[in-house]
Amino acid sequence: MAEPHQRITINPQPVRAGDEWHVVATWPSGHPEHIKGFKTEAEAREWITGEGATAWLRGKGYPND
Repeated sequence: MAEPHQRITINPQPVRAGDEWHVVATWPSGHPEHIKGFKTEAEAREWITGEGATAWLRGKGYPND
């Protein structure tokens, strides 16, 4: 399980990359990870604010806060 001071942060603003949208998560080390495959900005924003981001973080071993 991740330590509280070592968090992955998810940028609240999706990024357009070509013809799709990405969400950028930043690891505690500072390394960015692009979560790909969103067809629209609205879809990416829904993932960020909805269950998508929470489920992704849980999959990485982070508890739901």
